[in-house]
Amino acid sequence: MRILDKYLYKELFATFFAVLSVLLLITFGTEATKLLAVAVEGTIPSTVIMQVLLYKIPPALEVILPLVALLSVMLAVGRLYQDQEMVVLQSCGISTRFFQKRVFWFLVPLALLTAWVSLVVTPWSYQQERKLIMEAQTTSPLAALVPGKFNPLPNGEGIFYTRSIDSHGDLESVWVQLNSDERDILLIAPKGKFEWINGKLALVLLNGQSYEGLKKGDELTVREFDRFEGFLPEIQVTSKAQELFEIPTLVLWHSDKPDHEALLQWRFVTPFSILVLGLLGLKMSKSGPREGRFAKVFFALVLYVVYNQLLVTLRESISNEGLSPLIGLWPIPAVFLIYALYQGSLRPAWFQFPSLSFRFPFKKTIERK
Repeated sequence: MRILDKYLYKELFATFFAVLSVLLLITFGTEATKLLAVAVEGTIPSTVIMQVLLYKIPPALEVILPLVALLSVMLAVGRLYQDQEMVVLQSCGISTRFFQKRVFWFLVPLALLTAWVSLVVTPWSYQQERKLIMEAQTTSPLAALVPGKFNPLPNGEGIFYTRSIDSHGDLESVWVQLNSDERDILLIAPKGKFEWINGKLALVLLNGQSYEGLKKGDELTVREFDRFEGFLPEIQVTSKAQELFEIPTLVLWHSDKPDHEALLQWRFVTPFSILVLGLLGLKMSKSGPREGRFAKVFFALVLYVVYNQLLVTLRESISNEGLSPLIGLWPIPAVFLIYALYQGSLRPAWFQFPSLSFRFPFKKTIERK
C-alpha cells in the first residue's frame, strides 16, 4: 500500500469514528429521554432502561450509518481541499478516479457491516426488546409485593397476601380478598403465579378455594377450583404484539405480502446507500479556497433527508400496493449514484457566460514634434 493510500484511509477512518460517536450520542440522548418519560408513567420498570437502550443500537446504526458515510467522506476529503493538499496531488497527476476507487474500498467494509446489521441484527434486537419489556412487566407487580405481609390493592379494591416468592416468580400460600359494591370474594390457593393471557398480565391460582358472600346477610358460597385466572387492579398491562420490523429476513424473502416485500427491499437498500452516499460525499467535498470546511454540511444534511424521505415514500407506496415491487426502491439510489459518479458539470451550455472583450474603435497615435 502506498503512502498516499495509508494517509487517505487514516483520515477517512478517523473522521468516520468521530462523526459516528457524535451522532450516536445525540441518538442515545433522545432515546434515553423518551424511555425515562415512559418509565415515569410506569409502563416499564426503570431497571431495564439501560438494556433497552442497548437493544436500540442496531436500529439506530441502520439509520445513521449512511449519514455517517456521507459526512465522513465529505469532511475528510474536504480538509485536503482546504489545506491545498488536493491541488498538489492533482498537479502530480492524481486524478479524481483515484479517489473514487479509494473511497469505494473504504466504503465496502462499512456496507458489509451495515448489511449484517440490517438483515440479521436489527430484527433480532426488536424481538429481544419486546421480550425484555414483557418480562419486566411480568416481574414489575412482584417487585411491589412484600412476601409475608398483607399488601393493600390500589383504591381500596382488596388485599393481597403471599407467604413467599421464589426466584422464578412463583407464589406460595396466596390469599386474595377483592372488594366490590355487589359482593366480596376471598381466594385462597397454595400456589400461584403471573402469566400473560390474551395479551394481559393475569394472576393464576392453582388448586384453591373461593368464598363469596362474606358480607353480613349474604349467602356464603364456597367453590373449589383447579385453575383460577384473574386480573388485579393497576397491573393489567398489555403485551406488545410482534411488530413488522421483528420478522426475520428469511421469512420476508419467502413472503409475497406487499408490506413484507417493501421491508425486504428497505433492508437491502440500506447497505447499498452506504456506497451511494459515500461517493456523493466525495463529490460534495470539493470546495474553493475561500469556502469553509463545514460550508456544505447543511446542504449534505438536507440531501440526506431528501434521499431518506424518498425511500420512505416509495416503501409506503409498495406497502399500500401503489407501486410495483419490481420497480421498488432502487430508482432513488441509482439516480444519486449516477450523479455522484458524474464528473462534468450539470449546468447547460447556455448557462455559461460568454467571454467579454472590448476593443477601442480607434488607434492612439503619438505625434512627435
